[in-house]
Amino acid sequence: MIQRDIIIFVVIQLAMALFAFAEAYMEGPNGWKWNPKWWRINLPGGFTLNSYHVFVFAGVFPLLLSLPLIVNGWNNHLFLVLLLSYVVGLIVEDFLWFVVNPDYPFRKWNPKETRWYPWVIIGKFAIPLPYVFVLFVSGLLISLIL
Repeated sequence: MIQRDIIIFVVIQLAMALFAFAEAYMEGPNGWKWNPKWWRINLPGGFTLNSYHVFVFAGVFPLLLSLPLIVNGWNNHLFLVLLLSYVVGLIVEDFLWFVVNPDYPFRKWNPKETRWYPWVIIGKFAIPLPYVFVLFVSGLLISLIL
């Protein structure tokens, strides 16, 4: 079962990495807020979700990732592997957006220039708050999987 889990995890990470390329070219230099026609949900701490991200990350991707459960039937272990893969994939996709975006270079991945989500700053080290949350959730999911 562990080999299958690793294959599922890697395939989902590859898919999220490929989506980072597509999203980087689609959004260009403006990140989360590039289209003024989108509605937005303002969350505490300065975090904003726009309609595009809600539809893709809370709609399309979860539906696609549910296909193995639809085909094979419900399986708690498989669900946890898919959920872990998706949660980690969200961060992989977000981080790679900065790496591959020709209009928003990686050097701008910092709290001063990337202000569309809140950051946790400890001394000279800074990491986006959603990344910290995902690290915590991932640890919890891994403990449930093993």
